[in-house]
Amino acid sequence: MYKKHLIENIEREITLLKAMIPLIKPEDLGFRPVEKVRSTYELMQYLSSIGGVIFRWMIKNDITAEVRAEIAEHRKTLTIENFSDRLDNELRVMKMYLSELSDADLLSVEVELPWKEKMVLGSAIINCPIKWLATYRMELFLYLKMNGNASIGTKEAWVPLDLRQPA
Repeated sequence: MYKKHLIENIEREITLLKAMIPLIKPEDLGFRPVEKVRSTYELMQYLSSIGGVIFRWMIKNDITAEVRAEIAEHRKTLTIENFSDRLDNELRVMKMYLSELSDADLLSVEVELPWKEKMVLGSAIINCPIKWLATYRMELFLYLKMNGNASIGTKEAWVPLDLRQPA
């Protein structure tokens, strides 16, 4: 049951992210609220790969310098047009890793995160990919608002398209 809830939360984050894609315009990609903060495009690159990467870190623990370079190269090929497909792939990868785990694994296997903190795998999944997807999804939402898209509101940030009521 625990794994099912993790999957449902990951799916919701991907669904909410994908609902924001039509709101992203080419002129938004270079927007950066301040220096030394990710641009909209860099944020999209991060969102389109971080879930699968951290799952790989936690499950396989084989992220080397070469793998990081491959990830960086793959991120460079992201476009608004393929962002949805990349998010679908992220969901597929995260589900693949979760399919290899039991609820007992999620409650008992300890993993070490990139910054050396150790925690039980289920907690690590909540604290890393799920929270990161939610946090950076909201950052993307705020970037779009700050860059002049005044028409978007709370429902675009939190409510899946199929549940939205007309304004």
